[in-house]
Amino acid sequence: MTSIMSTIQNLTCASLVACGLALGARAQERAPERAAAEAEAPREATMLQLHDGAILWGSIVGHDAQSLHVLRLDTGGRVRLPWAHLAPALSEQLLDRFGYVDRSGEEVRLEAARLILHDGRDLVARILDETPDAFLVKTATSTFRVPKLQVKAPPALVTVNALELFTRDELYKAELVNLDATSPQSNWDLAIYCERIDDYAHAVEHLEAARTLDASFRVSELAAALERNRAKVGLQSQVDALREVDSLRARGRFDDAVRAADAFIASFEDSPLRTDATKKKAQVIKARDAKLKERVTEAWHRWLPRLIDQKARQSTFTLEAALEWVDQGLKNELIENVSAEVAKSITAEATPDVVKRHWVERAGGRWRSASYGSATWLLGEADARKGLDDKAAAAAKPTSEADQARKQIEEQVKRYLQNQEILRKAQSSAAGGEDEANEREAYWAGLTSITRSQWLLAYYVEHSGDYQLKPPIFTECSDCGGRGVRETVNARGGLNGGGNQGAQVASGGQVMLSKCPACHHIGVYRRVMYR
Repeated sequence: MTSIMSTIQNLTCASLVACGLALGARAQERAPERAAAEAEAPREATMLQLHDGAILWGSIVGHDAQSLHVLRLDTGGRVRLPWAHLAPALSEQLLDRFGYVDRSGEEVRLEAARLILHDGRDLVARILDETPDAFLVKTATSTFRVPKLQVKAPPALVTVNALELFTRDELYKAELVNLDATSPQSNWDLAIYCERIDDYAHAVEHLEAARTLDASFRVSELAAALERNRAKVGLQSQVDALREVDSLRARGRFDDAVRAADAFIASFEDSPLRTDATKKKAQVIKARDAKLKERVTEAWHRWLPRLIDQKARQSTFTLEAALEWVDQGLKNELIENVSAEVAKSITAEATPDVVKRHWVERAGGRWRSASYGSATWLLGEADARKGLDDKAAAAAKPTSEADQARKQIEEQVKRYLQNQEILRKAQSSAAGGEDEANEREAYWAGLTSITRSQWLLAYYVEHSGDYQLKPPIFTECSDCGGRGVRETVNARGGLNGGGNQGAQVASGGQVMLSKCPACHHIGVYRRVMYR
């Protein structure tokens, strides 16, 4: 105790002033107001840690919203200690204990279902019933049916503010059945619940009931809660207006929420809640931007295959017209459709320029794939095999007789393909490219709409520059084993078009090489990974 007393006595005058310590005369200490406070408060000595780390011993004899009233143990004098001059943890603990912490911000939350609709909207509601073809759902504003055909994915469980699902009156009546009207504690609990659902008139009603039932019940806390809620009763209409801003934001009606916040600021010029309205508006804009970026990415990925599918189903959609459309028209149509959807479901601020910016700034997301499939050869050999890593196979040195024979065959296949490419280019040049073009168009016309759609999707994501890409994935043609040619054995010997296109086999026959009709001598099928 001597060490503690010495510590207190060594506090500098400046520290005492900073802590707001003021000694009172003994006559003032016995004033009626202080006597009442002392009679209410416990007189046991308490160790109080100050903001600067110093320690003060004394008895808590009173408090108000601005300060703690302490009877000093060392001098017997009474001081008013501002809350800010206590250590933060102690200040928070005592403010909560004495009822000065506003718990109305601790909203009541309930479980709900989140339904993602095909038009891009999110619906958060309580599911009351489910039939084979619809959900019966409830929000605070209405009860209605949602056809399952409009729902994109199974409902997901989320937790939301109770006022999104039920009206204030519904919540109050549901809790009122648990009230024990003869219990101060029960009235107190219901009053705090009312405060959390912004029902300040009922909160005051039950706080007063608790005081009437027992005048000694939570004297300090109850007084502070009454003062807080009575002040808010007069602002109930303003609180409701701000609550509407939150509700609109939660329902994804961001433009309406911004307008509601602006209307509040314009209508209540002298309101103490104007700062809250400004903060809520900022929260709405932030939430709108986050949802806009998320929705742009979702809509972009959804509209791209949809637009391509629509074109691919047209029987007169030639390969030449398809490539021209993908290179010049698809992106504009894509941006127009995404902008229209997002402007309708999120905000009118979603102009094409905004959509393009959010697409560029999007997060990575999951990887998707698109394949050229058996039509890979339509890219041309250079583009079809671009990125194919065959260095390891080429560098491998044959060790056995079988490896040497396989290596010889591979070299012959390579020379054959080179010769075929030279021949193809020469024939194409001599014929003006018409034969090749006709072959490509005929092949394209014979493809199913699904195969055409996948080919165009792969082509767009790989060549548009709008996507992040992984190195392409190659799958060997199952018909030729990835060689690009078929091998047949001519048991009678002889050559097929030149000595460099065959190889003697052990049986004395001749290996004949011909272009693989499945992959058109490309040897592989190309797949693109993108996001």
